[in-house]
Amino acid sequence: MRLPGVVVAIGLLAALAGCGGAGSKPPPADTGDPLTVEQLLARSADTPVAVAGLLHVEQGVTRLCAAILESYPPQCGEPSAELVGLDLSTVPGTTTAGGVTWKEGVVLTVERAADGRFAVVRVVPT
Repeated sequence: MRLPGVVVAIGLLAALAGCGGAGSKPPPADTGDPLTVEQLLARSADTPVAVAGLLHVEQGVTRLCAAILESYPPQCGEPSAELVGLDLSTVPGTTTAGGVTWKEGVVLTVERAADGRFAVVRVVPT
């Protein structure tokens, strides 16, 4: 007769363990600070959200990077999110050298697109 209670207790513990460990936080809602690239990639929602990072364009591929690797021109540090639909002329203050265009500290509103990429909804003024 005690077996059903044990099964329920084990199920509850398993559910709680899946909610994340100490120090893990869910990504913030789109009501305050922009998400990091890491938070964007971990997010399951498809709604538009602001995200900050290093904008990096090389060989026609546009990425929002979590870090900048020290080189000149800079390289995109992982993790990164591939972007589609960005008009670079709408991003003030970009730098171009050696076939790479970049800007540190850019904030974009994006939404999930096909194939793990993110569509740019707008460039947030900084």
